[in-house]
Amino acid sequence: MAEDKKPKIDLKSRLQKMGGAGAGPAPVPTAMGSVPASQPPPMARSGPSVNPMPPPSVPPPSGIPRPVSSAPSRPPIVDPSNPLAAVAQPFKAPTASVAAPAIQAQRIEVDEGAVQQARSSARKQGLIVGLILAVAVGVIAWMGGGASQQGADRAKSTKDAHDLAADLLKAKDSLDQIKTKVDDGGKSLMSQRKFPTDLAQQLSAINVDFGGDKLFGRRFSGVPVDVSMGLFDFITRVQALKDKKELIIALLNKLQKPITDELSRPAGQEPISLVVVVDKDSAGGGTRLAALVNPIMPGDKGGVPDKLLFSNPLGSGNVQLPRLTSEKIPKDGAAIPVVPTSFDKVCPSLAKGQIAQLLSSMNSLVDDIQGQKGGDSDIVTDTKPGLSDTAAKLADSLNKVH
Repeated sequence: MAEDKKPKIDLKSRLQKMGGAGAGPAPVPTAMGSVPASQPPPMARSGPSVNPMPPPSVPPPSGIPRPVSSAPSRPPIVDPSNPLAAVAQPFKAPTASVAAPAIQAQRIEVDEGAVQQARSSARKQGLIVGLILAVAVGVIAWMGGGASQQGADRAKSTKDAHDLAADLLKAKDSLDQIKTKVDDGGKSLMSQRKFPTDLAQQLSAINVDFGGDKLFGRRFSGVPVDVSMGLFDFITRVQALKDKKELIIALLNKLQKPITDELSRPAGQEPISLVVVVDKDSAGGGTRLAALVNPIMPGDKGGVPDKLLFSNPLGSGNVQLPRLTSEKIPKDGAAIPVVPTSFDKVCPSLAKGQIAQLLSSMNSLVDDIQGQKGGDSDIVTDTKPGLSDTAAKLADSLNKVH
């Protein structure tokens, strides 16, 4: 039979060979609940087909872990014909010939200049980005604050413009008052032949309050350029008008007495105050002009006297000569009265010159206030607006500022 031909395997001898020929019996590890070593092993149950139990010296099968020993042990020798020989062989490390090639360490060299340049570039980029962010934040803050500041500045500019407009209207009222007072004073001198005694005091009481201090601290952001230039020109002209007003006041105070005396006489009845001296000794038959010591007043009884007393035209003292009444000139000479109106056309009297100076100053001041219009003559004259109209136009423009 096939079963009878199979060789019988002696498991005990095989295990002894795997443990080594010279090796002694390995100690059996004791476990909890195991039979103590002093106790004899139990006898195997007899039977024709059952192998006896291995003695205690037989090492345990490969599946049971062996006790750890500090001394190194030689690997067991396994029969190559054993089917478990392949798995019972210990792990052998690969030899140098078949071992995997070792990875050699490589040295990486870094250019320090490139590293520094990269770091510098990174810092510059970071700085630029920071500056851009700072500028952006600053612009946003400036726009917010600037818009608020611009609104406040525009509001102040509007208020300043309206305040200046109110000051200009007050100045216009003062200018109109001065013009009225001066016009009345001129009419009194020319038409009524009466000196305006109260004019100086009245002009002193009127003040055109619009000088350069009105523009101090003002804002002109919303004021047109031509209006701003007009304000400066108006201030300059007002100062010139004040100077003329002061001159008129000074003349009124100085010339009150002589002008009053001059105007007290009826018009066309001026005194004879000059004579012409004629004699045979005058070179070339000429004459000399001299002033009478006592002027001959119109309406004096007796008229012109026969002898005239006058100041010596050739030296000091007075000289008296007869009035020339014939065609022949006396041996010692004679005096001829001069008609006052004829002489005034050539040489006005001091009083008349003073009156003319006063009236000229008053007319110039009135023209500055009311303006000058071009005449119809062939002479081209520029039209100059008056201070009163200029103040009204500037005030209207300033009130339109918003």
